[in-house]
Amino acid sequence: MVFLVGGAGNGKSKLAAEVVKNVHGTRRGGRSAFAQRSYEFGLPNGRALRVLNDATIPPADKNPFALRRDVAQALRGKEHFLGCINRGVLIGEQSERSTLSDNHEKVASDIVAWLLSGRLRSNDVDEPCLVSAADHGGGNYQFAKVRESGKVTTILHLVYMDSASLLEEWPEAPRMERTDAPLPRVVMRMTPLTDVMRGGVATAFEACLAKLASNFHEELRADELDPIALNARSLSEKTVARGWCSLMRGAEILSGTHFSYRELWALSAHSLVGPASSDTMYRLNRHVAENLEKVQSKEIADRVAGAVALGNLRSHMMLFEAGASRSGGEFSTFDWPTTTSDAIKAVHFADPIKQFGPSKGRESAKINDALDGLKDGTLPGSELASQDKAVEAYWGKLDARIEEIVQEAIDPDRETGLTLKKRSELLSWYGRYLYRLVAMIRGWPAYISVVSAWQEAWLDACLDGQLEPSLEDAILEIVAPVSEGSHKALFTFLQPRVTEGEPNAPKVRIEIPRNDMKLTARVEGDRVDIEIRLRSQREDHASAMTSLDFHLMRETIAGLEGHGFTDSRLIIEPRIERLRAAMVAAQIRSGGERNRFNFSDRNYYETR
Repeated sequence: MVFLVGGAGNGKSKLAAEVVKNVHGTRRGGRSAFAQRSYEFGLPNGRALRVLNDATIPPADKNPFALRRDVAQALRGKEHFLGCINRGVLIGEQSERSTLSDNHEKVASDIVAWLLSGRLRSNDVDEPCLVSAADHGGGNYQFAKVRESGKVTTILHLVYMDSASLLEEWPEAPRMERTDAPLPRVVMRMTPLTDVMRGGVATAFEACLAKLASNFHEELRADELDPIALNARSLSEKTVARGWCSLMRGAEILSGTHFSYRELWALSAHSLVGPASSDTMYRLNRHVAENLEKVQSKEIADRVAGAVALGNLRSHMMLFEAGASRSGGEFSTFDWPTTTSDAIKAVHFADPIKQFGPSKGRESAKINDALDGLKDGTLPGSELASQDKAVEAYWGKLDARIEEIVQEAIDPDRETGLTLKKRSELLSWYGRYLYRLVAMIRGWPAYISVVSAWQEAWLDACLDGQLEPSLEDAILEIVAPVSEGSHKALFTFLQPRVTEGEPNAPKVRIEIPRNDMKLTARVEGDRVDIEIRLRSQREDHASAMTSLDFHLMRETIAGLEGHGFTDSRLIIEPRIERLRAAMVAAQIRSGGERNRFNFSDRNYYETR
């Protein structure tokens, strides 16, 4: 039995279709013009294969535990089973084993619970039961067996389709040698975006993007000034597709999500033609034709308008502006339908205009200096394309023509008829154009240094379950700050909120020494969880736990670098309070002589 679990658009149904195609089975049952919940196939060896194509489709009888019944029927009939299951279905199908009488239903109930959490229920239940093989669990793959009368009757493989990124490197898996053993594992890899090796990493989705762009380019007319055709040509280049994938990877980390295949296909189309529908495509084609005429006009105002309009249709501009509910300023832009989705919001959050380039480099200053040179007749984009092969792969005649028009329009020695305000707006627009172009090609999202620091933390947690000591101390300083010259953290309790206890505040506080706190980190798929244990606690599990996401990492780095705090503090503050409350609860439960309470009245306080 194989279970593919994850959100919509992660490729479950596509994999199921490939399996059906390759097993050469004979379809059983009636056919329908609509997608069905499940399909049955007779196999050449006489066995049957049941494919649960979409567990969200309700059965005809509206059974509330349809998934459990499907699994039980496959167990009862000794059928091969392939299930494509959304997580939401699993939540609604949870049931207690003790309420069931049929053995197959009991095992099916255990399997459904296992699919949701990845953990087995207690192994001290009567057989038949679900058991796990040692050292073959965790991450995005789980392996288990059904045991009955001391014998293994069923082998189960569980794959979480959304626990790792399609924008990292996925090595090819070793060949499977046995069907009754765990599948060969592929070690997850992660390369920080600022690492010099990142440019040599082929991500899982890169080939998909390049092939889509190449096929689309073959269907378009050859016009070197057509932005849509240039988008297709550019994105079909390996170096450009690789930079695009790195930028999208940064958007994932910043937003704390994973893009599904469906979302990445949508973002790819957005990069090629914008948020275009069939009706929009006709208007877009006319818009391009009109502005191609404008860039050839004798009037500088018309050339500027045409250049900006065509420039806004380049991939690096459409990703962050097309379909967004924002004004185009004084320059007319194409009337895109307003478009929003979680993926688009994540990409907008990663707009490199917010914070450009690695914090330790001079890239932003270099581009600022180059843009200043426009007024003196230099062409910074063309010069950059002649020096950088990655930029050259993306740069086209349209980009060069746009830059020439911009340079001509803002030249102070020419009488163009454009007002100073108009020239300033044009230079600002071209600054965004060039910054985003460079960032997309090099794979630089906003806050790239924080993103890379998070990736390095993931690697540290994956290798030995620890973060860098300085990073651990900085996190603890946020969660449990100590007074200057002190080694103890004070927390208020018996209050509506657990907060940092100021020494002179007239409140009851509990003391937890900083050296009593041990911070560890563990990786769960593509997630980093940090756990805080207190030396005084009696339980084996962590006293407090949270995820190390972008906002917590950003705030931590700001503290390390002496920048105080950022606006991410507002986002993480509720989590920090929950961590403190969990630590206080664990400290109070520990009892004994280790609890030290602090009482204060105005400026007097005494520890007891």
